Amino acid sequence: MLPFGYVLRNLLRRGARSLATIGGIVATTLLVILMTAFADGMTRAATGSADDHRTYLLGVSAETDLVRSVIPRGNAENAAAAAPAVISEGGLRAASVELHIATRRGHNVGLVRGVTPAAYLVHPEVTVTAGREPRAPFEIMLGTLAAARMELDPAEAAVGGTLQLEHRDFEVVGHFAAPGTLYEAEIWARLPDVMLTTKREDVSCVVLRLAKAEDLGLVDLFVSNRSSELEVVAMPESRLLGALASSLTPIAALARWMALLAVVAGAFACANTMFAAVLARTRELATLRAIGYSPAAIALALVEESTLVAAIGGAIGTLLALALGDVSLRYPMGALSLAPDLTSRAVGLGAALVSGLVGGILPAVRAVRLPLTDALGGKA
Repeated sequence: MLPFGYVLRNLLRRGARSLATIGGIVATTLLVILMTAFADGMTRAATGSADDHRTYLLGVSAETDLVRSVIPRGNAENAAAAAPAVISEGGLRAASVELHIATRRGHNVGLVRGVTPAAYLVHPEVTVTAGREPRAPFEIMLGTLAAARMELDPAEAAVGGTLQLEHRDFEVVGHFAAPGTLYEAEIWARLPDVMLTTKREDVSCVVLRLAKAEDLGLVDLFVSNRSSELEVVAMPESRLLGALASSLTPIAALARWMALLAVVAGAFACANTMFAAVLARTRELATLRAIGYSPAAIALALVEESTLVAAIGGAIGTLLALALGDVSLRYPMGALSLAPDLTSRAVGLGAALVSGLVGGILPAVRAVRLPLTDALGGKA
């Protein structure tokens, strides 16, 4: 076998070409990491907050769309007060009457959730990180990703700032976090304020937190017995978020296809570099064969060169992704925190190595299949 020093020396001999290829692999690695993190982040956001103890009462024509769900407020409050198997704490039932509306600012669409105090008992994932929750009229609390979702100015999003929604000014009194959920891209306000601002007399849903997941049957029985009166249907949160995840599947699949195309582009970059190296060293490689090195040993050395270039580029790309940290990113149905985790970085580094390996095989085969006499004569 050819010594590793020979492989390393050849990379240094064609420094400019090697650097260009390494730069291409760095870009490939970064793209694969970011696309993988994006696809995984959307999947986690859509399904990460599913809780078997939580179920939704929706309008009978809502299917799985909370914004389109319509329930008369009186019916919703009756259902919240009478639904069985709901936990309570300090005399407060975990039955949250909510209004979900889409609001537009320029080209950006955000989601406002009108809530009552019961919402914080029903959604324990929500944690206030700055300021406080809305208590007085026309106060709002922003999720961690709400500013990125609506492209808000820092002054608007800061606690104490003023944000105009539906032609009315709201004061920002707090920020909240709910890692791994869709809540983080939302704006929360008091239910009466949202209803008054939007001139709505109905609400979107009632969210119940049950004592046991098995109690869903009791809720179904309650809804069926009073279906003509309440006009609602019960849906467990896992099914509701599963439908949302299905709608996001094409976007996640597109991100993964882009990552695959990046791998193909990286393989072509490595192959182009190695083909140029083979053409420039035709006589040298033939001489190695003439003095006794086997075609397999020479082919392996060329593949090692290509893989080494890809490994260097992959390592640099992985370190750059690590330095990026968490990035807030918008997508059509919400926003997410793009965090290149260990899995996405491993996929990116693996993609770089695959690019180098695949990109080195064809030039290596081409180099050793030339007739020895033609190669010694410099024929490519």
